[in-house]
Amino acid sequence: MMRRMLPLAWVGMAGLLAGCATMTSPSKPAASSARAQVSVSDLKDKLFYHVLVGDIAGQQGRLGEAAHAFGQAAQESGDRGLTRRSALLSLYARRYVQAHQLARLWVHEAPASAGALEALADANLGLRHVALSEQQFERALALVTVHEGPGGRAFAFEHIATLLLRHRPSPQVVVVMRALSQHYPRDAVGDYALADLARQSHHPHQALRAINRALVLKPYWEDAAVLKARILWAQSPAAALHFSHQFLQANPEATRLRLDYARRLVSLQYWQKALAQFQVIAEAAPNDPQVLYAAGLLALRTHKPLLARKYLKRSLALAPADSHAKLYLGEIAERARRFARARYYYREVGPPYRFDAAVRLGLMFLKEGRPLLASQKLARVTPRTRTEEVTLALARNQVLVTLHRYNEGLKVVSRAMVGTEHRSGLLYARALDEEKLGQQSAAVRDLKVLLARHPYDPVALNALGYTLINHGHHLRRGLVLVRKALVLDPKSPYILDSVGWAYYRLGQFRAAVSYLRKALVLSHDPTIAAHLGAALWAQGERIEALQVWRAALVKSPDNPALKAQIARHP
Repeated sequence: MMRRMLPLAWVGMAGLLAGCATMTSPSKPAASSARAQVSVSDLKDKLFYHVLVGDIAGQQGRLGEAAHAFGQAAQESGDRGLTRRSALLSLYARRYVQAHQLARLWVHEAPASAGALEALADANLGLRHVALSEQQFERALALVTVHEGPGGRAFAFEHIATLLLRHRPSPQVVVVMRALSQHYPRDAVGDYALADLARQSHHPHQALRAINRALVLKPYWEDAAVLKARILWAQSPAAALHFSHQFLQANPEATRLRLDYARRLVSLQYWQKALAQFQVIAEAAPNDPQVLYAAGLLALRTHKPLLARKYLKRSLALAPADSHAKLYLGEIAERARRFARARYYYREVGPPYRFDAAVRLGLMFLKEGRPLLASQKLARVTPRTRTEEVTLALARNQVLVTLHRYNEGLKVVSRAMVGTEHRSGLLYARALDEEKLGQQSAAVRDLKVLLARHPYDPVALNALGYTLINHGHHLRRGLVLVRKALVLDPKSPYILDSVGWAYYRLGQFRAAVSYLRKALVLSHDPTIAAHLGAALWAQGERIEALQVWRAALVKSPDNPALKAQIARHP
């Protein structure tokens, strides 16, 4: 028969109890009276039971029961280490009466222990004995100052602040810390601890006064500057940014504050200013991949692809497994039409961005003029989540529209919409397919639903407006919609095209040409070229119209809108 093994925790407790048993006088002979042997045996059994119950309760998260059991073991054994552990566990479980008893025993056994005095003060604060708690914390600080000096006192202030935080939202915690800091008026650490405690206790004005005192005592203390920026941020972001800027001008090496400042600029979407700060940080920390990565993203956000590539490549060299950096490097290469390089990065992307890279890789073939290959690549991509199914459906539909296979695109989008009719992207894609298939009523219905959900979305406004204009229904209503879209996005070539096309359909050819010229400058889309040529022809400028159409035909010989306009004007 196999022997049952004791759990490891039991084995450790057996060793502890064996140590407790040796507390009997070593001068007694081994062959003592029978009564003494029974007494020692009973003590061992009781201790074993209490420690065992405490250990099991602690492992199950029942801290109150664990504290009670360990407290009984400590009081019965008199073991100093067990007393200390039991007192701290009782405080953590907020059993302040028991914690007070154990902490008093600990102080009695170790009167020169600052930790024991702090535990007793913590227990007294839990029992609302505020004045007594303050006295014991002060004694602990005095002990640490004598034995460890100002450095030890700084650590003690930090530890006391941590203990006081557990007693929030009681306003007394700030009162106690303010009293303690006043005992050391020339020590900035006390004011710093008070400021941090007041901030976390939602007393911002006291926090600001305390941190200002700390900075008067230590004007170049970066930790205090970071804390002041946080306090100010809760009251006035502008004041926080101003203070950080001023401090960094006087202390350019304050990297932690600079990082804090840069992140706050990002949160307010001050991209250019944030990039400038991250560039300084990157120079100070050239081997920090996270800083380099952040600088790269900000450079990308501010339309500086070459700078973004430099930072992201340096980040990737330091963290070769960073798939996000590879994804962005692929995007930068793709935008520069460096397709071979983009493919290299996209293929190197691993989880959790492998799906995104695969979709981008497939769609990139559209830019290369190879829609059939794009369709084949996307057909091999397997989505794992509902969101990925929707993303893949939209990508496949984009390819099928390019191939003029609108019926197939409509089926793909419709399948993806089952159970996700609320997805605006799918609704928009379906409306475009319906419009291409001549199902104007269905397209208008879908676009009206989309616009009702997003009444200030320029894309939705333009889509519905253009559909109404292109098919000659409600031209004035369509013009109102696309002009509203233009106010929201005045540099969109597609919205400019819609406005120009509306004026063309209304017979206002001069206005039409003006808007369509602007659109073609921004985007050499063949449909825009088709519309501009038609407006020029209607205005009598037939030679220029033919030039516009012929230039567009060279790049897009199969565009249906372009071919249709040329066929109408032989």
